[in-house]
Amino acid sequence: MLSRLLTDHDHIRKTLNLLEMLFLDLCRSRAPDYPMMLSIVVYIQEYPERVHHPLEDAVFSILIDRGIEEAKHVRKMIKDHNELEIITRKLRESLESYTSGKLTNEVDLKRELMTFLSRQRQHLYVEEVKLYPLIKNLVTKQDWAGIESMVPRMDDPVFGERTRNDYERLSREIESRDK
Repeated sequence: MLSRLLTDHDHIRKTLNLLEMLFLDLCRSRAPDYPMMLSIVVYIQEYPERVHHPLEDAVFSILIDRGIEEAKHVRKMIKDHNELEIITRKLRESLESYTSGKLTNEVDLKRELMTFLSRQRQHLYVEEVKLYPLIKNLVTKQDWAGIESMVPRMDDPVFGERTRNDYERLSREIESRDK
């Protein structure tokens, strides 16, 4: 299961890399692909926030229950999941408004994109450097079995065995950049 979490992080990073390239287009006064930006943000809401974060939260709860001295960092990451959901929802709303012509303030959109990208990347880094080593050492096979039965199983709609139709374009774009 820890390998699944790490794989999810790799996938999230790939989507963030693409979003960052599109964000740079916007900053360089090139017309970015707003529908692709929106697709990335919707994906983050749909998979990492609904499947990946609940899985991590279940694992983090075990770490807290064990009374580890790093519990403060673990609680911060759980809180961070909630804050990231708010940032993501706000960015989605802004992208939807911008693409429909209702929002014309590009400066605010850039700020939201920058916040989203930096917070997402920082979050991944802290988890992998500070928390995942603890998980590897402290979470038992029995713990993983209990977690697996509690957390919903959903195939990743972009990187899973079958790419969902509404993510075909995103999947192809990421794949072409990986070459």
